[in-house]
Amino acid sequence: MRKLYEVELLRLNETYQWARKAPIDKLCSFIASSCDLPLIAVGSGGSLTVAQMAALLHLRIGKISKGVTPLEFVYSGKSVLDSSVLILTSRGNNADILSAFRYAVDAEPRQLMAMCMKKRSHLSRFAQKFGYARFLDFELPTKEDGFLATNSLLASITLLIRAYNSLVTESDVLPDDLTSVVGFRDYLDEYVTPLLSKSSIIVLYGYWGLPAAIDIESKFTEAALGHIQIADYRNFGHGRHHWLAKRGIDTGVITLETPEDTEIARKTLDLLPNNISSIKIDTQLSGPAGSLDLLVKTMYLVNLAGKANGINPGSPGVPKFGRSIYHLPLPYPSRFIGATRKMPRLESIAILRKGKHLLLSDMDDREVEYWHSAYRIFVRALEKACFGSVVLDYDGTLCDVDERYIGPSENIISELHRLLENGLIIGVATGRGSSVKNDLRRLIQREYWGRVLIGYYSGSDIAPLNDDQHPDKTVPTHPALEVIRNLIYDHGQLSLMARFEYRPKQITVESRNLSLWMQTRAILKDLIATCDVRNVHILESDHSLDIIAPGVSKLNIVPFCQQVARSIGDPECVLCVGDKGEWPGNDYEFLTSPYSLSVGTVSSNANTCWNLAGPGHRGTQATMEYLKCIDSMGGIGHFRLR
Repeated sequence: MRKLYEVELLRLNETYQWARKAPIDKLCSFIASSCDLPLIAVGSGGSLTVAQMAALLHLRIGKISKGVTPLEFVYSGKSVLDSSVLILTSRGNNADILSAFRYAVDAEPRQLMAMCMKKRSHLSRFAQKFGYARFLDFELPTKEDGFLATNSLLASITLLIRAYNSLVTESDVLPDDLTSVVGFRDYLDEYVTPLLSKSSIIVLYGYWGLPAAIDIESKFTEAALGHIQIADYRNFGHGRHHWLAKRGIDTGVITLETPEDTEIARKTLDLLPNNISSIKIDTQLSGPAGSLDLLVKTMYLVNLAGKANGINPGSPGVPKFGRSIYHLPLPYPSRFIGATRKMPRLESIAILRKGKHLLLSDMDDREVEYWHSAYRIFVRALEKACFGSVVLDYDGTLCDVDERYIGPSENIISELHRLLENGLIIGVATGRGSSVKNDLRRLIQREYWGRVLIGYYSGSDIAPLNDDQHPDKTVPTHPALEVIRNLIYDHGQLSLMARFEYRPKQITVESRNLSLWMQTRAILKDLIATCDVRNVHILESDHSLDIIAPGVSKLNIVPFCQQVARSIGDPECVLCVGDKGEWPGNDYEFLTSPYSLSVGTVSSNANTCWNLAGPGHRGTQATMEYLKCIDSMGGIGHFRLR
């Protein structure tokens, strides 16, 4: 049976109520991790409307963003590398979205998430292969849409608004329900029908009207309801008005108005010739809430256009050639074509990470040769070394973001137990304190605690896991940090912007309001740069930073491990693994160790800090790869790249 578009509209309020309450913790976490990065939001068909809405919301927190189609995305070039990518889809099964996600995984942007309005999709099965790529799927109460996106589109945008509202100081309150469209339907019936007889319709919009304008154009075109042109109010003044001068008798105008657009919309309409038919679709709500209200109202406009044309927008019929076009593959450039020599895929991706390139074809022959030689030297040295210890960063390396409060996964702990059983020493270098000790004591067998060394508070306090006296907070505060603490107290504003935890040799700063995080960070850097203290370091992670006293370093745990190894006759070489290897990441200095691997970003140092994980593998998934590469026996570990 063909799905009636009008029936889908009857369930919009049900969908809206569901979306107002659905859990969005993972989405909020992704956006929080992305708030100081540019955003590329990817969507096709109706999901392009959602992508444009995501881009508008991201701009509001202060970073550049763009909504793009899958084809635009795969030709975005190097901008992908330092961006956050959000892939949006209703069903998660169309070939373009699947290809866009595959490309994103290979390209390894700073953050990656896919959001799907359907459970058990092709995309969900593929996304499960990549631990760092966050995936969020839902099961709508209304199940699947018909030919045009309706309930899935409303749900997606509502979820995004809620998530972004959690980051801004003055968020717009979403309406309790969609009752505002009830009276609007009567208005449509009376005033819009004459307009729909026109051969062309121009839709004018302001900032928050863009998603509704894009959706009108999409639905009218996809269901063959009419010819639509869209323009913002000012771009319309740059020549697009000429269409009305030549074809005004056959053209109608629809204005989309939020309270922010009222004046420019009125002035524009006042200047149009009197013979131009026009209507306005407006809302009393401002900002994202107004955008949502306009979007729902335009869905009813589409329904009326369908009736006028004798077409069911929910099932307008798809021609055979259209299905063939729909299933064409998405073309995109291979990352691994263009080198002067054929290299294994793993080597290619490691070189691209080091060179900060998206494609091998972007590198000239000399650069490829330089990194090829450096890679071979590093890997040979790594595989030749005999390791007595493996030291790992905690957050981002042993624990992914979602595991912060529960500790490392069972798989990670199993690998650590394997190394400990075979006599290796395990070190953990962390910016945290007792919480790490408590997690590891709960997960690691007691018999091994003496050979697990913890470098608490960025290596300022080092002790074995079986030591009850550490971390020790009774040590006097370092004088340099005392100066900085007093400056923070005197500033006044900083305590409102962030949370501060003071330790003897480290001050940890965590965001209180992510929309103010960049400002917080800038103020702190200025304070430290202008105060009379020397050799204080600032180490950054996602939306937190550590102010470190002179002489403190995660590297401090390395000689401790070497000393323990020496005392029991194990090799002194130490393998270091972290995730923030690019300056000013909190593992930058730690990963200057001769034998060091990153599971995330890398430095430009050709001699160390390489990421040798498979394409699209990051965080604990890459850590697992590295741990499985370590063959150990009798307290000696050998790294064998597989």
